[in-house]
Amino acid sequence: MRQFLLAAALACSALGGGAAAADGALDPSFGTDGEFPGYGFYANPNGTPNFSLDTVGGVLQRPDGKLWLAGRMRAPGAYRLSLYRVGANGYPDVDFGELGLRSVIGPCADFNVSNAVLDAEGRVVLAINGCPDFMVYRFLPNGDLDSSLAGSGVLTVPFDQGGDNEDFSQQVAVAANGDIIVAGTVTTAGTTQLGIIRYSDAGQPVAAFGSAGKVQLPFEWSVPEIRGVNGLHLMADGRIVVTGAISQSSQAVSDKKQFVVRLLANGSMDPSFGNVSAGISKINLKSPLGLSESPWSYASLLESDGRVIQVGKIQSNQVSSDGDIFLLRWRADGQLDTSIGANGVRQYALDFAGPNPAEPRYNWEAARAITRQANGNYLILASSNSNQGEYVATALLRLKRNFGVDTSFGNGGKIQHLVQISTTGQHGLNGDALLLQRGRIVVGGTAFTGLNGRTQMMFGMQHDEIFADTFD
Repeated sequence: MRQFLLAAALACSALGGGAAAADGALDPSFGTDGEFPGYGFYANPNGTPNFSLDTVGGVLQRPDGKLWLAGRMRAPGAYRLSLYRVGANGYPDVDFGELGLRSVIGPCADFNVSNAVLDAEGRVVLAINGCPDFMVYRFLPNGDLDSSLAGSGVLTVPFDQGGDNEDFSQQVAVAANGDIIVAGTVTTAGTTQLGIIRYSDAGQPVAAFGSAGKVQLPFEWSVPEIRGVNGLHLMADGRIVVTGAISQSSQAVSDKKQFVVRLLANGSMDPSFGNVSAGISKINLKSPLGLSESPWSYASLLESDGRVIQVGKIQSNQVSSDGDIFLLRWRADGQLDTSIGANGVRQYALDFAGPNPAEPRYNWEAARAITRQANGNYLILASSNSNQGEYVATALLRLKRNFGVDTSFGNGGKIQHLVQISTTGQHGLNGDALLLQRGRIVVGGTAFTGLNGRTQMMFGMQHDEIFADTFD
């Protein structure tokens, strides 16, 4: 990666020169090149710096400590689904595939890997978005497509309910018995609805789930086809939790409702949950919060007691900022958790550009993922503007159990990273996936290599948690 000329970590002020590195600082023991300690760049053999719009759909830790980096890579004439196997130190595992990479031709022109999980057997299960039907790929631990799933390793499930019949899978989970559960959007003649499927380990519909393995739920507004469904979680007793947002139209930015749906294991609505009807909770926070546009959620977290957290972006209440991190918490019965704040909402302004930026957009940020540490603290991954204002950077915020900012992390609870590797000045670092390890935080995403160039990347940060098991 010698063509990458410059690397910068924007939170360097937190490192204190020669003092010990702060929790959240780049981990120099992780990465692919000594010039850029902490960063791993994963090359596209078919791409060039200005022709590689590569993306990451998930970072998964294997039982042996190695990592899977799953995503999409651009190639002449088609996109390919990519699977990198990476050592615990961030270097590609050269014993796998071609220098750590295996790829297959994508299933359709506009696909992307929207979600990735490991099942109990160590198989990689990917939800594929952008193709006309729900689609799941499953790979064996050795990287081969698992032909025991639907005979090919690829499960395709159409709903075909009208309109253009485009049904998009956005989230995937695997039950303890190997059943594959997928949530996404289903197009009808008038709107897009929430669709959920449950298929067996072999790729057959679970007849007892909904109607022939499918559940379809209408809302008064549409579920957006991009990030409309942004969470799918399984409770310990088998109940299914789906989170996301609905909108007046695909273009609407002013009115949105955050939703949480909870189903029993058989696909029927959970009568013990909901604020509008059995199994369904919804809220439009525009009016209650006095905003000109509603917040937007991008990810969620299910807690062991059944409470649900959604995170995303909210309109800032400061003239010096365009957007802050949004956090919404629901109680286990589906009512808003007002114990954390009015309407169950917390709002966090990171404002890396300071109190008087040249433009308010320089202080913009939006949460992309949330997880919980072994000690119960929350870690939020976000997109943000760099403190120069012109580039996309990746930020992290750490909260205490009471949702106060944990000032022991980074610089006052927050930290921002940007690697500037483009020779054309089109810099950026988009973090999409968040993984906690023992003593390390790993973020997966893309680094800009030029105007039309993106390369898959990961970066590692030092982490003061010595245990990688979860709080719950």
